[in-house]
Amino acid sequence: MLGAVVATSAAWALTLQATGYGDAATPDLHHYRLTDSPCTGDNLKPLTDALGVDRTAANPAEMRTGTTLDQAQCLLTAEGTVGEHWQSMYTVLVTVELHKKTDPRPEFEDRNRPHGPNLDPASLTAATDDTDHVSLVPGLGDLAYLLAGDDSHQTLTVLHGGAVFTVTVDADTQWTGAGGVPPDANGYPQQPPGLIRLQPALIATVRQVMSRLSR
Repeated sequence: MLGAVVATSAAWALTLQATGYGDAATPDLHHYRLTDSPCTGDNLKPLTDALGVDRTAANPAEMRTGTTLDQAQCLLTAEGTVGEHWQSMYTVLVTVELHKKTDPRPEFEDRNRPHGPNLDPASLTAATDDTDHVSLVPGLGDLAYLLAGDDSHQTLTVLHGGAVFTVTVDADTQWTGAGGVPPDANGYPQQPPGLIRLQPALIATVRQVMSRLSR
């Protein structure tokens, strides 16, 4: 009797294995491949054009491939004038992750989605503290969020199947005019132009990177 039970159990286990029952489907990578650096060529041109910089330099990408995850990360630095009497040094960090075995969506949502007591369900915007804001970007991949700190930091991160694309821009802006920073109309020191102006270019840049890596 025991032998019959064991044989039946073994046969059932082989049937489940053959049908793939209980196995999670592998993520759809939508033909994305890490064949070269995301910072190569015209990939970042929408953003660098919007920055209006005089000089740019891109570091070689760090590429890692594995059985479950392929990764690429590269850094671009740029320098130029912005507004009147302001000089900015920009750092652009591009990260691409291709998840081959496990769906990254649950982790992506937990890490980026709006949350906390100040969540506004109507606008899908949350203030995680006094400066950080997360907003949904429609029409980009399966799910996309814009994470904005103060006026000197912006991050756009996109999930598309098993692929995650993230572009972060940081700015260090210095006053170059004579004397100290002049006051604004309210008597406070003038502020340099913020990175919020770059949001359309940031979205266009991520679209460009996604398009080029899917060829």
